[in-house]
Amino acid sequence: MRNAIRIAAAALLTTLLLPGTFAQTQPAKPSNDIPKLVENIDVRVINVDVVVTDRKGTVITGLKKDDFEIFENGVPKPISNFYSVEGGKAQAVEGEKVEAPAPPTANPPIIRKDEVPDNLRRRIIFYVDNLTMAPFNRNRVFQSMKEFAKTSLRPGDEAMIATFNRSMKIRTPFTRDAGQIATTLDIIAGESALGTSNTSERKQMEDRIRDTTNYDEAISTARTYAEEVEHDLRQSAESLNGLMTTLAGVEGKKILVLASEGFPMQPGREMFEFIDTQANEKGWRFGGGTMLEGMSFDSSSLIQSIARTANANGITMYTIHAAGLTGGNEMSAENAQPTPVSVSQAIISNTTDSMRLMAEMTGGVASIQTNNFAQAFRNIQRDLDSYYSLGYRASTERVDRQRQLVVRMKNKNYIARARQTFVEKSTFAEMNDKVVANLLYKTKQNDLNILVRTGMPVATDEDLFRVPVEIQIPMDSLTLLPQGESEYVGGFEVYVVVANKDGDMSDVSRKSHQLHVPAADKEKTRGKYYSYSVELLMEKGPNKISIGVVDNISNVAGFAREQVIAQDLR
Repeated sequence: MRNAIRIAAAALLTTLLLPGTFAQTQPAKPSNDIPKLVENIDVRVINVDVVVTDRKGTVITGLKKDDFEIFENGVPKPISNFYSVEGGKAQAVEGEKVEAPAPPTANPPIIRKDEVPDNLRRRIIFYVDNLTMAPFNRNRVFQSMKEFAKTSLRPGDEAMIATFNRSMKIRTPFTRDAGQIATTLDIIAGESALGTSNTSERKQMEDRIRDTTNYDEAISTARTYAEEVEHDLRQSAESLNGLMTTLAGVEGKKILVLASEGFPMQPGREMFEFIDTQANEKGWRFGGGTMLEGMSFDSSSLIQSIARTANANGITMYTIHAAGLTGGNEMSAENAQPTPVSVSQAIISNTTDSMRLMAEMTGGVASIQTNNFAQAFRNIQRDLDSYYSLGYRASTERVDRQRQLVVRMKNKNYIARARQTFVEKSTFAEMNDKVVANLLYKTKQNDLNILVRTGMPVATDEDLFRVPVEIQIPMDSLTLLPQGESEYVGGFEVYVVVANKDGDMSDVSRKSHQLHVPAADKEKTRGKYYSYSVELLMEKGPNKISIGVVDNISNVAGFAREQVIAQDLR
C-alpha cells in the first residue's frame, strides 16, 4: 500500500454506550506504554498432532495418552490433553479442559449439532510450483489432486490453490466447492510451466562447459548457473514462507500440498558434477575440489526455514516430486549428447532430499521417485482421517522463540510423525497473525462479540480519506479485576490492518487502553458496550479493514472485518 494507515491519536475517543443512548466519558489517552496493572490469566496448551505407524507404514489406532512421550527442548512434558481422530471424528478424549477464564457473554453463540469444531476443521493448501515443473509431469499430479479434492473435502473443510511462477498468485481462495478446485486445476493445466525451459537452460550450460578450453572457465560457468538457481530458490522460499505466514491466524488443521520439481539443497550441484565428467574426458588437471566448490552453494538452511515457518504456523507439509520416475532421464534420441548418469542422479537427489526434509520436519510425507501420485494423496487422506492430538501445558514464558519438539512412542515398534519445532508466540505476534488472517480469509472467530461501525469518509489534502471507525465491546465480555476496594480495572488492545483494492496491506497498528470502573458503578456496566473510536487514513476506492481486540487479562479476543468505499460522498 502506497501509504500505510495511520491512526489519528488526537481523534481517539472512548464512550460507554448504553442501549439506545450514549453516556459520554472523558476522552481516552491510549498508549502503547501503559503500565501493567494486574497479571493476566493466560493458561495455554501446546497441541501437537501425531500420526503413528508401524515399521511397515500401517497406521496404528486405539492408543492412549500413556503410550506417548513429549519432549520440549529435551525436557519431558506431562501430557495434559489427549484425543484420537478416527474417520475424521474425535475419539477417546482424555485430560483436563484448559481455557482462559472469561465472563459469560450476553449473547452466547448458537452451537449446531452438525457443526465441526474449529480444531477439527481442515484447511488444505495446494501449492503448484510452475517455475520448476514440466507441464506433462504437473498435469499427471493434477489428475490425482482433483480426485483427492472431490473425495476428501467434507462439510466444514476448505481448500485453496496458489501457483508460483517467479511470483505467487492465489488462483482460488479458500472454498468448500471441490468443483471449483477441479476447474481451477484444469485452467492451470492449460497454461505453460517453466520446468521445460529450465531443463533447456541447463542443457545450454552443459554445452558451454563442453566448449570451454580449461577447468577455470568451466568452474566460472557453473558458478553463474548455480547463482541463478539459488536466486530462483530464494524467491520460491520467500513466496512460500510469505503465504504460510498469512495462514498463521487461520484456525483448524492445516496442510500444504507442495507439487514441485525444484527446491535444490545445493543449487547447481549437477553442473559441478558435470564438470567432473568433462575433466576426466578432457584430461584437465585439477585438485579434486570441484564438488567442494559446489558445496559452497548450500541452501539446506533455507529449506529448513520453510519447514520451520510451516511449523510456526501450524502447517503440515506433504511434498510431491512431480518428476516421479522420469526425473533426470534424458536419454531420448532428441538429446544428441545425453546427460551423464552421475549428473542425472545429482539432479534427482538434489531436489528429492529437500522434499523429504520439509515433509519430515513438519510431520508430513514426501512422495518421491514414484509415478503413483494417487497413492501420495491416499497417504494424505489417511493422515487426515487417523491421528492423535496431544496437548501439554505451556511454560509461563510466552516469547517468540523457536523450540525443539520430539514425540516418542513407548512401544519401540511404533513410529511417530509430528512437527519437530514450534514457536509459542507472544500475544502481540498471535494477534498480528490473526488480524491479518481475518483480513485475507473468512473467519467467524469473535469470542468478545465486538461490533464495528464505519462513518462517512472525509477527503484530506493528500488525496487520502479519513474514515471514522467505532468499535463496540460488550462490557460483559471484558474481564475486570478488583484493585483495592474502590475500583475494578482491566484493559484491552486494538489491532488494525487495512488492504486497498490491489490487495496491498498496511502494517498492523496496535493501541492499548486501560479500563477503570468505580466499584459502585460495576453493576451498572451489565448489558452495556464500551465504545472505542479511531480514525483511519486510507487510499481512494474500495478498502478492507480488519480489526482485532484482545482482553489484556483473559486473552480472549474478537475480530471483525468491514468493507469501506473511500470516496467523496458530499
